[in-house]
Amino acid sequence: MDVEKQMQIVENLIQRKVAALCITPSGSKEIVPAIVKANENGIPVLIVDTRVDAATLAAAGGKIATFIGSDNYEGGRIAGLYLADMLGSRGKIAVLEGIPGHETGDARLSGFHDVLGQLPDMEIVASQTANWERDQGYNVFQNILQSHPEVQALFACSDLMALGAVEAIATAGRTGEIIVVGFDAIVDAREAIAENAMSGSVAQHPYDMGRIAVERAHQLVTGGNVEEYIPVKIELITKENLGE
Repeated sequence: MDVEKQMQIVENLIQRKVAALCITPSGSKEIVPAIVKANENGIPVLIVDTRVDAATLAAAGGKIATFIGSDNYEGGRIAGLYLADMLGSRGKIAVLEGIPGHETGDARLSGFHDVLGQLPDMEIVASQTANWERDQGYNVFQNILQSHPEVQALFACSDLMALGAVEAIATAGRTGEIIVVGFDAIVDAREAIAENAMSGSVAQHPYDMGRIAVERAHQLVTGGNVEEYIPVKIELITKENLGE
C-alpha cells in the first residue's frame, strides 16, 4: 500500500472515532501527522512491524502506545552470518535493497553490512534497490548477473525481491549456483526453499504480530497498560527447519 492511500485510510478511521489504531506504516516519517492527529483525538496508536522515525515523531510532539515487531537489524545480521557460514567467510555478494529511507529495509541492510564489515574477504559487488517488488527484483538482478557473473550469493531485503531474482537466475540457467537468502518467509519463498531455488529466508512471524496487536489494543481500550516495545521472535528458515 502506498503512503498516500494509507494516510487516507487512517484519516478516515480517526474521523470515525475508532477506539484504537493498529498501523504498519508505509512511510516511517510520513505517518507521523496521522499519529499526531490520533493523539489529539485521544486514540491510542499501536505500531506494528515497521518502526516510526523517532526523531520526526518527537519533533511533532506525537507518541505511540507501543511498537510490536521483530528486530530487523538482527534479521539482517542473521542473514549475513548465514551467508558467511555458507561461503566460508569468502565470496562475492549482491544485495537487493528495499525502498531507500524505509526504516525496515534500512535496519535489515544495517545489520547485514555490520556482519560483512568484519569479514574482509566477503565482498559486496552490487547493491541496488528493487523497491520491494518481484518484477523489479527480476530486472535488477538480471542486470547484476550480466555485470557481475562471478556473484556467488544474494541477500534480498524481502522475499518478493528474492523471488524475482530466483526467476532471473533460472532464466540465466544458473539455478542452484547462487545462494539466495530473502526476508519474511512468505509462502512462495518457503516453496522455493523446499525446491532448492532459495537457501533461506528470515522469518518474522506476522501472525503473532497481528494477534498481539489486537490483544494489546483491547487491553488499552479497557483501561490497561502495555509495554513500550513488544518483541516478536525472528529466525532463519532453511530446508532443515522448514516444516517446524
